[in-house]
Amino acid sequence: MNIESLENFKRELNQIREYLKHIQYVNDVAAYHIQDNDNEQIKNLLNTLNSHYRGFRTDKRIFEYKASIISLYGLLEKYVEIWIKEYLDFLSTVIPEYTQIHEKIRDNHFELSLKLINTITSRESAKYQHLTKEEVLKKLNDCIVNPTKYQINTDAFVLLSGNLKHNKIVELFNKLNLDLNEELLKNEELKNEIGLNQNTISRIEKDILYNKINDLVERRNQIAHGSEEVDDILSISELEPYIQFLEKYCQAIFQTLFEQVIKEESRHTFQKVENVIKIFGNKVLAFELENYTIKVGDMLIIQAKEGRFYKKPILTIQLDNTEYPELIVTEKTKIAASVDHKIKDNHTFYIVKK
Repeated sequence: MNIESLENFKRELNQIREYLKHIQYVNDVAAYHIQDNDNEQIKNLLNTLNSHYRGFRTDKRIFEYKASIISLYGLLEKYVEIWIKEYLDFLSTVIPEYTQIHEKIRDNHFELSLKLINTITSRESAKYQHLTKEEVLKKLNDCIVNPTKYQINTDAFVLLSGNLKHNKIVELFNKLNLDLNEELLKNEELKNEIGLNQNTISRIEKDILYNKINDLVERRNQIAHGSEEVDDILSISELEPYIQFLEKYCQAIFQTLFEQVIKEESRHTFQKVENVIKIFGNKVLAFELENYTIKVGDMLIIQAKEGRFYKKPILTIQLDNTEYPELIVTEKTKIAASVDHKIKDNHTFYIVKK
């Protein structure tokens, strides 16, 4: 997964925050009471602004509300699509053979690719004009006849990505053999945002947990069909909780896919550390190596007992209490490596295959 795309999401979300902040500044200026000692030019400008504001206030509120809701929903749909496609692309770089990808993903890839071909052929959506049916069919065929050099039709997995209420996003992830509801409940930041503990959350309907996402989609649909009610328009201060929740929700989605990539790396491009000797200070892993070259900056995958996966760079390497930037080990040797992550005895560790 591409961390840059998560940063792009945060940047675009912050642009909406800044837009709303700007609106509030303008509203504050428009509400300013002109003083006798104010500069004449400022008086004239404020009088013009106040006059326009009084006549345009309601329409202004409606326009700002529409722009905010459409922009927020646009980010949700845009980045869910981007991250699903990135995830599938990364699978094809991590998993060496198509046949090693989970059967459910392969079955869905076949069915969804056929639907994508039909969509392209019938020209039902301008969204896929950049694709040809021949290109989609070739990728599908290569997965069968040349499974070591395969590419996934990633667009096929986001064919149904419109009107993305929470249960619809869950359906998209189900095509990837992922239970999104289960994965999201592992994310501490999202759970804190919801404000409930694990036991309470498990007893609540998911549509209630993610009501702000569903309400955002409903409001976007109302705007699209011109049926929004003026009395139901959210103020600037009422929009902030939606922005906050969307941020945590989307970050949790990204983290879910990011961890799945690390999990696949641990299976296909990393090897398990078989002989762990001891953990020191929750930061230093002492283990045994043989026929291996290890250096500072190499990645260590950490699998927590509850199934969470983390990938961290090795910060220091020690042999006989002496630090080395790199070690070439031929015989069985006990070394220590530190990482900037809390590690425990019940964790499982993986190093890059070399």
